[in-house]
Formats: sequence, structure tokens, C-alpha cells
Amino acid sequence: MDRLLLNAYYFGTKISPSMKQIRSILLSSLVCLALLPQVAAAKGTVKRRAAAPAGAGVMMQTPNPQTALEHNNRGVELGSKGLWPDAIKEHETALAMAPGNKDFRTNLSSAQLHYGNVLFRSGKYYEAIKEFRGALFVDPDNLPADEGLDECFKRLGKNPVDSNFRRLLAEDLDGKGMYEDAIVEYRKVVKMEDSGKSHADLGYVLMKADKPVDGYSELRIAVQKPWKNDQIIELSQAHRKLAEVLLDYAYKARDRGDGTKGMRRLINAVTEYKRAVTLNPADAEATRGFTESVRECCALRPTFDNELMLGGAYLLGHDFNHAKMAYELCYKIDPRRTELQQARLAYHKGVATWPTSSDELVMESLTKVQKFLETDPDNAKWWYILGRLKQHLHDNDGAMEAYRHSEKINPLCDPDLEMQIKVLGGAPDSPYVAQPGTTGAPSAGGAAGSGSSAIASTGGGNAGNPAGSAPTPARAGFDARNLQAYSQVEQMMSSNPSAALDIVNKLLDKNPADGHAWLLKGDLLRKLGQLDDAAVALRTADGFKEADAEDALNTVNTIRVQPNLQQADQFIQAQDWTRAADQLQDAEIKAPEMPAIHRKLAEVLRHMNDDKGAEREDKKAKDLEAKKK
Repeated sequence: MDRLLLNAYYFGTKISPSMKQIRSILLSSLVCLALLPQVAAAKGTVKRRAAAPAGAGVMMQTPNPQTALEHNNRGVELGSKGLWPDAIKEHETALAMAPGNKDFRTNLSSAQLHYGNVLFRSGKYYEAIKEFRGALFVDPDNLPADEGLDECFKRLGKNPVDSNFRRLLAEDLDGKGMYEDAIVEYRKVVKMEDSGKSHADLGYVLMKADKPVDGYSELRIAVQKPWKNDQIIELSQAHRKLAEVLLDYAYKARDRGDGTKGMRRLINAVTEYKRAVTLNPADAEATRGFTESVRECCALRPTFDNELMLGGAYLLGHDFNHAKMAYELCYKIDPRRTELQQARLAYHKGVATWPTSSDELVMESLTKVQKFLETDPDNAKWWYILGRLKQHLHDNDGAMEAYRHSEKINPLCDPDLEMQIKVLGGAPDSPYVAQPGTTGAPSAGGAAGSGSSAIASTGGGNAGNPAGSAPTPARAGFDARNLQAYSQVEQMMSSNPSAALDIVNKLLDKNPADGHAWLLKGDLLRKLGQLDDAAVALRTADGFKEADAEDALNTVNTIRVQPNLQQADQFIQAQDWTRAADQLQDAEIKAPEMPAIHRKLAEVLRHMNDDKGAEREDKKAKDLEAKKK
């Protein structure tokens, strides 16, 4: 009954109400005035922001407000007298004193809606826009306010359903620091374009508006969505921002003594930074954050895997001295680990290919590489690195000799081998190199010395490519030049998935837009039990329109959400609806395309008396089911 009284006056109306609606509004107003003494005595909790005038020269029946509820009731009375600016101030004060009170939030949104309608009818469209946006910021489900905002744009000669117009509007408001208005416009864009970029833009501005939890949730949704081929850098930035939030909250948990939660957030931050630098190795901020978060992990848990990852992080930043120290510590912890071989390759290749490496550092690597070749003379990668080291020291004849050794063993050992031979004035003479009309070795190009394979891979392997490979029909995301590598990965998928993953990472280092490589990577990560990373890889492959990626992603997501669904079922049996909703919402983020999750969440929300939320989830489920038919 208290809730009914608190909301007796404020309910949404359309811009041009019917006579029936007008009669309803008048009747509600009379009821509200009659019940004001009872409303003032109602119980509740709210928050005060600043004193608001009670309406100059107007006799007020409610007491001078001191508590949140009293400010709310004063706002109701002021609204009933048509004093909307004063009413809005009172409701703002009430909500500021109790931000979690849904009734106060609804009342503030309704007051702004009513004032917006008054301004609209007076032809003050810009002022009305401000109030409608205020109503929508407080309550995104205020549909009459949304309609009012659209109608204002129409009266001003704009198309309110043009997503580009609303996006530009949001970006302009964001740039001016009008974050609450920008949030409203970005929410509108998200409704019109349910894309990764739209959710990311909304997430960023929510964080600027000091709503980090809401912003983080939007970014989590963003990275789960498909992204266009030309948005890889923006996707990388979204992962980096997620990592920054997680790292910040990891430090906060650590500082208050919650080491377990801090470590979990720290590990998640490392994962997001790793995804960011995998997508964009040139992102210096992501590299620095990755290094910082991994270094913190090592300080807490100095394990072999953490130190190995730290070495890879230092390599990304071309900090070879610290990388060497990390790898030496790995060797001390466990000299038998096979990952050390790959780490050595990545380190010495980084030294060889980085233009500003000192001659002293290059000479040290040259000596060690020559020793490795004494025991492993058939390793094409070591011969290639030896060539790069000699080329760095201007020994071009020695470099060409090393390149030819590498080429004879495996012309596909490095994407830049062919290019380096051409740089030195030579021509590829291996029968394995693709000639016009065939497919085979990759074309020259790609960033050398990124070192990312040291982070993401754990194995190696050389591969030849039979002469005269049959041409492969072109399809989206499939690079026919990498046919031999694809085939090798598929053959190794069951026997040695870690080594196969190394090959795939090499392909992606060269071309992050290789959809087929992302598909293979997703399958490999699934086999290795890294389901979260597998989902990201498969989602990226699906974004590149790679065949079978969507089905593989659905399979992985079904596995990923099982723990959440099991926990949710337990909480439902215990009638712990809040925890059940939390688990289902986590599942929904992981697998947004599963109608069953939305249906189950809708039922839980009904038990929580959140009918609007339940209707929203039912609609999502219905739309997904219709899409699959």
C-alpha cells in the first residue's frame, strides 16, 4: 500500500494524452491530494542531496522535509500543484539520500516526464529534451519519456530513429562532458544497433559518469558481441579497458585485506590484457598494463607459468634485460619444461628484429644461437634468427647464408623469411615458395619480433609445404596462402594441441583478420580447457563470417554456462532469488544467444516483483527463438 501511495501521482503519459488519460490524471491528482497526510506518514529510506525550495507563496500541507521520505512527499505535493522544477529538486534530494529506493527513482523520472510534457506543449523543445533525457537517465524504462524525446527531435526536423544521428549526438555530448545526457543517447544507439562498439561506447561514458560497475557490465557485453573486420583495434581497446577496471579493483581488494578476491581479479585482468595485446601488439598502454598485472601475479605467486608470462610481457615492451631475467628464473624453477625452448626463440628473435637493440646484446644472442644450432642444426627457426642477428651486425653475406639454410629446411618457418632474402638482393629459390598460379608460402610482410608467441604458446614444430599445392577456393576469413599451415594444425589438433596453437598464433601475429585461424584457435583452446579464451576466439571467427564458427561458439558457451545454471538451480530451490538472478545474469553474458537462460531469468525476476525485467527477458527469448526458426 505504501508503494501505491508513493507513486499515486507519477505515472507516464504520452505527449498528446487522450481524454480518458486526462480524466485519469485528474482523478489521480485528486486522490493524491486526499492522501497526502497518509503519504507523509509512510515509512521508507532515501537520501538528501541539497535543500529545495518549497514553492514561494504556496501553502504546503507536508512538513518541512528533513528525511528522504519527507523530501519525496514534498515533491509529490509540489507536483500536484504544477510546480515541477521545485518538485524535481525535492525528488532529486530524496533519491540522492537513498539511491537504491526504486520508488524515489520512479517519482523523479515521472516528475521530469511531466515537466518535459509541459515544456513540449509550450513549444520549448530544447528545454523539453533536457527533461526527457533526465527522466530516461534515472529510469531507462520510462517509455513515454523516450517517445517524448523522439517527438522533440521530429519537431526540430531531425530523424530520431537514425542511429548515426543519435551516435553523433552522443559523441558530441560525451565530448562536452555532459555524461548523463550522453548515456541516454548511447542507450538509444544500443537499442538500434546491438553491436559490440555500441555497448563499448556506452560502457566508456558510464565509467566517465562514475558508474564503473555499470560501465564494466556494458564492456563485458561488448567483447562478447561480433565486431567488424575494421574494428579489431577498437575491440582491443575494450579488452584493455576491462583489464584496467579489474586491475584497479584487484588493488582495492588487496588493500582491504581480501587477498583471494584480489588475486582472482588480478588473474582476470591479466587475461583481458593478454587478449588486448594479442589483437593489437602495438598497443603500448595494453603492453604496460599487461606487464604490470603479470608482475603483480609473480610477486604474489612466483610460479614457472607466471614468470614465463612475465618474460613474454617484457618482450612485448622490448625490455630484453628484464625478459632475460624472467626466463632465467623460469629455468631455475624447472629447467625441464619444454616451454623454455619457445621462450628462447621468442627472446632471441626479439633481440634480432628490434632496430635499436645494442650491438652488445646482439652479440650475446649470436653466441647463444650458434650454440643452439650446434645441437639442433635442422631447426629452421634458429637459422632464421641467426640470419637476422648477422644482418643487424651488417654481415649480409653471413645473413644470406643463414637464410638459405632456413629456407631449405622450412620456407614457412617465419613470415618474413622471403622478404629478408629479397632485402639482401636474393630471390627465393626453394621449390616450396609459391609461384604464380599456385598457393604456398605466405607473402612478405607482417610485424617482425612482436614476441607475442612467447606469451600465448607452449610448443613449436617445423613444417614443410609440398611443391605445387592445389589452389584452395577462396572464402571469407580463409587465406589460401596458409593452406599448409591449416592442414598441419588440423593434423596436430588431437595429438599435440599446444604445438598446433603455436602455429595458429603465428598466423594471427601476421594477420589478425584471418578468420579461419581464429576458428582453429577456438577449437584448440576448447581442447585445452581454456573455454573463456575459446569463446573469444570463436566469436571473433564468427565476426569474420567463418563457416561453422557460430555452431562451435554455441557449443563452447553451453559448456561455459553449466556451472552458473547449476548454481542458479540450487538457489532457486532455496528461494534465494537474488543469488539465482546473479548466476543467471552471468550466464546470460557468457551465452546471450541461449533462449532458455532468458526464460529462466524471467521467472526469477517475477519472484523478485521485477515485472518489467521479466518482460524484457521474455522478449529476448522470444526474439532468439524466432531467429532460429
